[in-house]
Amino acid sequence: MMEREFGYKPPIPDKLRAQYETALHEILRWKNGNWTDNIYETDMDHVLRMFFILSDINKSCPTLSSEVSMEDVRHMIYIHDAGEIIVGDLTHNRDDYGALYPRWKSREHAAVRLITRKIEDKEVMLKARSLYTRYAAKKPHDKEALLTDFIDKLQGLRFGFENVFNGKGMKRKSREMQFNHAVALIIPSIKPLLQLVTPPSQSDLR
Repeated sequence: MMEREFGYKPPIPDKLRAQYETALHEILRWKNGNWTDNIYETDMDHVLRMFFILSDINKSCPTLSSEVSMEDVRHMIYIHDAGEIIVGDLTHNRDDYGALYPRWKSREHAAVRLITRKIEDKEVMLKARSLYTRYAAKKPHDKEALLTDFIDKLQGLRFGFENVFNGKGMKRKSREMQFNHAVALIIPSIKPLLQLVTPPSQSDLR
């Protein structure tokens, strides 16, 4: 689907790609019983929806697209949740999220190294690890990593607002808390990114 819809094909053999994408389909996000209907999302759904957002950005932000390596962003989107295939997803609504996060992320990084060993082309393997490390570090000067993180958070928030925290049955205070939480998640990516790009791209992003 990614090749058909977005013209993207990762630089790995088709057999490995099929195995990887099948594994992503098996990781269920938002799995802690936040709603009563049958709407769900897997890691593969998440990746595809991130690609749709990136496609929208390419169309509506032409200046930004010329300032950022969209190829690197595509690769980062594709690999950014690879570690969850082994360690699972750590959802934000867990009471122990803050305490678990550092150790969980270390396990994810180790899992990505293990998964990428299957890539026989050493250059591609090292490139995949490098891009994942850039995404995980999200340094304030790395436009591609910041844009990927912004798209990651935006997609998660969009799904959450539409299907989980959509305001139905929520008191005003709860809705405001959820909105403030969403803003807090977005700011660490979008604020430094706005400072890195030119004024036309800043306008596009806003």
